[in-house]
Amino acid sequence: MQSELSRPPTFFNHVPDACLFGLGGLAFVAAWLWPGAIVFPTMLRWAGVAVIGVALMLIAATMSALRRARTSTNPIDAPSRLLVTGPFSWSRNPLYVAYVVALCGCVLASGSWLALGCPLLGFVVLNGLIIPIEELCMTEEFGDDYRRYCQQVRRWL
Repeated sequence: MQSELSRPPTFFNHVPDACLFGLGGLAFVAAWLWPGAIVFPTMLRWAGVAVIGVALMLIAATMSALRRARTSTNPIDAPSRLLVTGPFSWSRNPLYVAYVVALCGCVLASGSWLALGCPLLGFVVLNGLIIPIEELCMTEEFGDDYRRYCQQVRRWL
């Protein structure tokens, strides 16, 4: 089990959702504040809405798998089960894949070129801050089983 001293601060559990909702909202705020930066055609903006819909379905499928396994969705909780099926069979982080896809959809739907940094920033935060913490927890909890899983399934796609 992970010791309390090595646990990240509690606010870390809100970082992934803040990336999704904060940066997704920022994409639309940028379009609202600077309408001259809206350069994407209407068809591409509707494609963005569809991309958001696909991301929401992936989020629902991943959350459902986590709930069925009765394991936490909180990135700083000690993991209770190693999931390797369903969305976790093609990505070790399907929820975060969905978050970045949703952010890409927000950029397209907003139509603003100013929002292009939102998915990039979300990816950097998730990949550089959140995922390493989760991977450390998983390695401490599941050891060689998790290491084998990491060799078989990519971190993202």
